[in-house]
Amino acid sequence: MLELWITDLKSKEKAFDVPGSVGSWEFQQREDYLEILQKIQEGQCAPTYYAANAAVDHSISDADFIAATDELIDSCLILSFLSGACVTPRGSTQASTLQFAQLGDAFIRPRAIAGVDPLLISGSYGQYFSKGMPAIRAAMLPRRLRLFLSHWISGLTCFSLEDLFLSLGVQMDIVKQCEIAAAGTKIDYFPGMQAASARYGLTPLTRDYKDMRNDIVHEGRLSGTNFPSKTKAQCASVIVDTLNWIDLYVCAVLGLGTPPARWRLHDLQHGLPALSLAQ
Repeated sequence: MLELWITDLKSKEKAFDVPGSVGSWEFQQREDYLEILQKIQEGQCAPTYYAANAAVDHSISDADFIAATDELIDSCLILSFLSGACVTPRGSTQASTLQFAQLGDAFIRPRAIAGVDPLLISGSYGQYFSKGMPAIRAAMLPRRLRLFLSHWISGLTCFSLEDLFLSLGVQMDIVKQCEIAAAGTKIDYFPGMQAASARYGLTPLTRDYKDMRNDIVHEGRLSGTNFPSKTKAQCASVIVDTLNWIDLYVCAVLGLGTPPARWRLHDLQHGLPALSLAQ
């Protein structure tokens, strides 16, 4: 049995299963969860759950081991997206029959993230994952969600509006590349987002997004030649719209429904500096 600590997962569900192609990952909340949760709310990073898979033991083949751990990595990426944290394995527990001194490079490193609301989806984690990771990963892989959600998590550790918006720009470029692969023809940056919006029935972003993206990439400013004379609130509003669009896009890909918006202008405008705007 392989049993790994899971960092920073916050949930009312004390236990839920993630069926996979090799066994099932059983997530269990720690008995001292509430005590650990207080540390997380204070900005620390700590294991709140552990995940065990009885099918992963010393007799398992290399291919099956990779398949099982890949499914755990992807399930943790989805849990990160849903909970607004960096949910990731952090070493084996004492109860694990397989012990690891260090996890491999495929695993995202733990990091403390505070102040991000969870996404309010209908149903529980257990209900969503009951369809099994093979089916979920079949939707993830064509849209490159492992890479996409890795950048999404990194964006939550930003230190300025510019830093956050650049991260969103990378995520949107992945959207464009997926649309190119799906259409089999060249698609430019902004039309890539529009094509994805049409594919999943989303309201596309306005050209303000494109103009501000061009300014940050080409001029190093949130408000420049293409998006001139904008205030911090106006720039933050574009970022909020982009964050909420990305939420809807990922939910559409994963079949999570249409949750209410979790990103608000007030929080972003007053929570991060805008280094490139005139003071």
